[in-house]
Amino acid sequence: MPGHPNPTPAAPCTEVTGLILAGGRGARLGGADKGLLPLTSQPLVQHVFERLAPQVRTVLLSANRNHARYRALGFAPLDDGPYPYAGPLAGLRAGLRACDTPWLLAVACDLPRLPLDLCARLLAAAPRQDARARVPFDGTRHQYACVLLPASALAAIEDNLKNGRHSLQALFATTGWLSVDFSRDAQRQDAFANLNTLADFETLTRTEQP
Repeated sequence: MPGHPNPTPAAPCTEVTGLILAGGRGARLGGADKGLLPLTSQPLVQHVFERLAPQVRTVLLSANRNHARYRALGFAPLDDGPYPYAGPLAGLRAGLRACDTPWLLAVACDLPRLPLDLCARLLAAAPRQDARARVPFDGTRHQYACVLLPASALAAIEDNLKNGRHSLQALFATTGWLSVDFSRDAQRQDAFANLNTLADFETLTRTEQP
């Protein structure tokens, strides 16, 4: 299976494959490839990988460009196949097609402060046989950029894409979904802070400096 090996001995959720979604056009960033933007001494995607990898069996990457640069970082990028730039649903399709575990945890490539217990808490939110998607709630909003999906969701994703339904909300209307509360831990105040604009990125860069 293509993937980036887990670099730490931290106990992962062995039932779960991780997927970093880096397949967007970067329209609000002047067309920049968000995952490759530098944060401190390394690309943004590497920060996300280091938070996600200890939590899962292996980490996949969905990307539609700059594959050589991602390979140089150790990834085996998956593109959107017949649905290029069709949003996160196309990336989820690619990840689930490459996944050989019962669950897939997908996260956006611009979440460098991802909770280190994200996978464990989403997985524990309901019995394993409950096949609904699981989405964290940060106290203000649901963080749809992070979602735990069962492998069985692939069929619904394929159907939605074939019929031009590209939104996660359309998928969840089919599969059902669970809200998982991440609002009570003060340490998670910025855990889901993402980078949608150059101003967001500049602010985070300043706060990450020693």
